[in-house]
Amino acid sequence: MQQNETPDIKRRPDGSIDTAHYIKIGRQERADQARALATAAMPKRRSFSLPFWFLRTSGA
Repeated sequence: MQQNETPDIKRRPDGSIDTAHYIKIGRQERADQARALATAAMPKRRSFSLPFWFLRTSGA
């Protein structure tokens, strides 16, 4: 059976856990996920060919 090693916990000089460090990491991860979701949900831009655009605006 394989044992997982625990990561080093970031601590303050007084020995308590540095929660601000982990809050910062969590906020960054959340922002990255929100950005990825917004990018995925954004409609894709379509590029129209010049003849289609010209025919539509020429009034023909």
